[in-house]
Amino acid sequence: MLSLRNLFVLLFLALTLSVGAQQFPYTLEWKREVSFFALGGGLSVTGHLLETEINPLTTEQLAAQRRSKIWFLDRGATRNECAVARRVSDELLRGAMLVPATLAVGRTTRRKGLVVGTMLAQTMLLNDGFTKMTKVLIRRNRPLIYNEAFSIGAKSLNDARQSFVSGHTSNTAALSFFTAKVFHDLYPDSPWRPAIWAGAAAIPLATGYARYQAGKHFPTDIVAGYALGATLGILIPQLHKSPTEEGWSLSITEEGVGLSLRW
Repeated sequence: MLSLRNLFVLLFLALTLSVGAQQFPYTLEWKREVSFFALGGGLSVTGHLLETEINPLTTEQLAAQRRSKIWFLDRGATRNECAVARRVSDELLRGAMLVPATLAVGRTTRRKGLVVGTMLAQTMLLNDGFTKMTKVLIRRNRPLIYNEAFSIGAKSLNDARQSFVSGHTSNTAALSFFTAKVFHDLYPDSPWRPAIWAGAAAIPLATGYARYQAGKHFPTDIVAGYALGATLGILIPQLHKSPTEEGWSLSITEEGVGLSLRW
């Protein structure tokens, strides 16, 4: 929780002490926005529907699971069980949901709230879609399946077969990296940018570690979730960059989809 609290403080100080933002760098294009929402919504709905078709492991199947068959780098997670760590990971996720709201301290962000809100909604919808679809297609057993400390009831839920990727980690990474990316683009001259990026990186790292200690995820689940969330948190704002801005952006026209690079 210390990292999350520190990021709130850093963002507040950075937004109140930074010089005025440069020209607003993002634009909305209805074809691109509809495409992103359709992709994210389709993946999310499909994933949650497929989740209902996952059958829990039977008693016989649970008895046949062996810790020794787990990759050695992941095996340590099968011995972890900590209710406090599980609660900490839940609180970190809830707190991370508030992190993008700190951007509203800046006048520029408030004036362009529709644009920033659209990008955030797309980021989280796409992250939920990719995370859930990965879980239901791979159906990896959680570490608790191999741990005698967990009850049969906990092992007999279909959620126990949705370990890869870590949703807590991917969601906190998407939220924190999105916030850092938007701040980075809005305040290119701010000396706070390195600290904001460091804080954004720390939140999903702490969340993933808590999920590991709770016996909910393997390290590989956490690394994959971190990479997914961080990529979307940075990529979606970048794809909305105005063509007049340096860098690359995405445009969708009647002729097709194109990437533009301006240097």
